[in-house]
Amino acid sequence: MAKLFDSHAHILDPAFQEDFDQVLTRTLEACGAIMNVGCESLEDFEKTVQLAENHPTIFAAVALHPANEPDRTEALMDRLADLARHPQVRAIGETGLDYYWMTSGKEAQMTLLRDHIDLAKAVNKPIIIHDRDAHRDCLDTLWANDAQSVGGVFHAYSGSVEMMEEILAHNFYIGIGGVVTFKNAKTIKEVAKAVPLDRLVIETDCPYLTPAPYRGKRNEPAYTRYVAEAISDLRGEPVDRIIDQTWHNACRLFKLDPEDLSLLDQ
Repeated sequence: MAKLFDSHAHILDPAFQEDFDQVLTRTLEACGAIMNVGCESLEDFEKTVQLAENHPTIFAAVALHPANEPDRTEALMDRLADLARHPQVRAIGETGLDYYWMTSGKEAQMTLLRDHIDLAKAVNKPIIIHDRDAHRDCLDTLWANDAQSVGGVFHAYSGSVEMMEEILAHNFYIGIGGVVTFKNAKTIKEVAKAVPLDRLVIETDCPYLTPAPYRGKRNEPAYTRYVAEAISDLRGEPVDRIIDQTWHNACRLFKLDPEDLSLLDQ
């Protein structure tokens, strides 16, 4: 049976605090693996890594989100660099540029992104990119600093098909989540049909961007299947093929052995 890989989740978000155990049970039942992202604070980094230590099919990504750039301290960045070397940490992220919230200036965000690129290269791990209303600056900063040497993924992708082609040419994957199920989400539907199947990963970005039929409610990793089903319908391909290929893509992206992960389920 094909297995789901939720390539971007935030299951330690306060939205899950009251029923975390139940959510975790559903997550482990529905998904063969997830990438849980800690990106808000030092405490968030530490808890994200600890969760991954306790559950072998949950992996961690750590970085300081661009909207949290004002919280940056030397001590935080030093600890982040330490945690980035942990074996359960398989990516640096999410990092990037966010010109929607603009909690800090463009140059401060670019400096933080450059520092995360340097860290990713130092530990030889891929980068998870958050790009909101900052497409050209984000791309230019990545390529100018050789982010393509480690590659990564544009999560919750929001660009065009043309931008996708540039990203693919620079060793990055496209991450698609619940927005693809939204009725009027024309552009991401076009991307979902056009992206080469071997460069696609699926995600929830939970607790945000909940797919139909649960739109408006809290998202969780168990809903990853709705993303796969929507892409299956758009491409006219069996849903099991979408799930299986995105599973292998995420394993390749995060340098995981799919056979080792399969053994963990037995």
